[in-house]
Order: sequence, then C-alpha cells, then structure tokens
Amino acid sequence: MQLSYFMVIVTFTHLSCEVQSELSPDIFRKMAYLPQDCNDNLKKQLVQRCGESPFQTQLVDVSECNYKCGEQHNNGQTKGRSSQEFKLKDGIPCGQDKVCIDGFCIDTCKMPFV
Repeated sequence: MQLSYFMVIVTFTHLSCEVQSELSPDIFRKMAYLPQDCNDNLKKQLVQRCGESPFQTQLVDVSECNYKCGEQHNNGQTKGRSSQEFKLKDGIPCGQDKVCIDGFCIDTCKMPFV
C-alpha cells in the first residue's frame, strides 16, 4: 500500500514540476537582415547562453540589441513566469548599416570611433 502511495506521489510531483517553455519559431524574424549562417550562429549562441543559467534556461525573446532568457511554469494550479533581459555585445549588426551600442541599435556612422 505504501508503494502505491509513493508511486502516485512521484507521478504527480513529476507532473507538477513540468516546465512549459518552447522557442518561438518566428523569434528571429527581426534578424532577417543577417545571412542565414550568421542567424543560425547567433541563435545557437543565444540558446547556449540562456541554457547556462540555473533559473532562466530558455531563450524567450530577441529584439534588435537585446535578448531575454526565461521560464514559464504551469502545473494546473499555479502559473509563473520569470525572465531576465541582456544586451547583445557592442558592434553586433542590427540592421542595414546599423550596429548595437550599449543595447541600442544606431547608425554605423553615429557609433563612437574613439
């Protein structure tokens, strides 16, 4: 009898800890200006970087010069979301003749050179 209770508890514990996070297929639509191999490399690096965090392990959003790692939980009784936003490195292309500087997308000619 105790084994039966144990199995039920283990089953429901596993289900209650289920994490619902999935990468949106169009998350990189804003990065269409990049060649496909660069876009794939960027995606790989961002997913890897988010995976290094013990708390926000999924890539959930990418904007011009920022990306967001997070988690979304739903166990049927409670729902929760957590996320953290990071800046892409300075000099990353963010559009035609534009680069990221301090989290903002600016024209290449307006970037600080010295």
